[in-house]
Amino acid sequence: MSALQIVERPSPNFDARTRPIDLVVLHYTGMQNAKTALARLTDASPVAGDYPGPWQSPETPLDAPLGRVSAHYLVAEDGTVFQIVAEEARAWHAGASSWEGEGDVNSRAIGIEIVNGGHDFGLPDFPDAQIDALILLLKEILPRWPGLSPARVVAHSDIAPERKLDPGEKFPWIRLAEAGVSIWPKRMSMSFPPGEDRVGRVQGELALIGYGVEKSGAMDAPTRAALVAFQRRFRPQKIDGLIDQETQELLAAVSRATR
Repeated sequence: MSALQIVERPSPNFDARTRPIDLVVLHYTGMQNAKTALARLTDASPVAGDYPGPWQSPETPLDAPLGRVSAHYLVAEDGTVFQIVAEEARAWHAGASSWEGEGDVNSRAIGIEIVNGGHDFGLPDFPDAQIDALILLLKEILPRWPGLSPARVVAHSDIAPERKLDPGEKFPWIRLAEAGVSIWPKRMSMSFPPGEDRVGRVQGELALIGYGVEKSGAMDAPTRAALVAFQRRFRPQKIDGLIDQETQELLAAVSRATR
């Protein structure tokens, strides 16, 4: 694994934090290439015509203003890391989101964008050089902040499961866990009492992990979305939003690992 290369590319899109850092949120850029993503993350006056793609309607006026966005870091395919916003500042990457019952994830999180076309562009594989650089970056970040640990590294789809899919089911979470910068708990073999409130128990475990669900006993849209996000991360080979035996066992393992 080569040394980490960090290139300063400051963005004007940031403001002040209002609480201590205790999360790292991983994203994919979902754009055509690193150049386009870097331009978008550092643009103080973005308009639709500068960033065409499947995310906007063909009828969108070219001069239609877009929301300003940023992240703390962007990791390119070749392993180059761009620092866009200082870690001490609040970058604008999470959008409408929540974790552990709290909104404004931007105030508490370090955001890392990983260059990848995402689902709009066929969800390409993540190159080894890119993941190696991300691991090195996380190894530098986590010890810097007392509130961070491998269990505090989450996906954008975890904090916004009804809106987001990134970094997606091809993201190699297990490699990060093997490097000590994320978690990948081993599935626990368990039996569950017949006739119990299974949905309520699963909602409780999802909420304990951090997902924004309430314990109602009903399989509502937020619960289904959180289950899909959980499976996308911890069981990417089968993402169906169903409460099967494997999903229950994985939920139990992850909820224990995050306590």
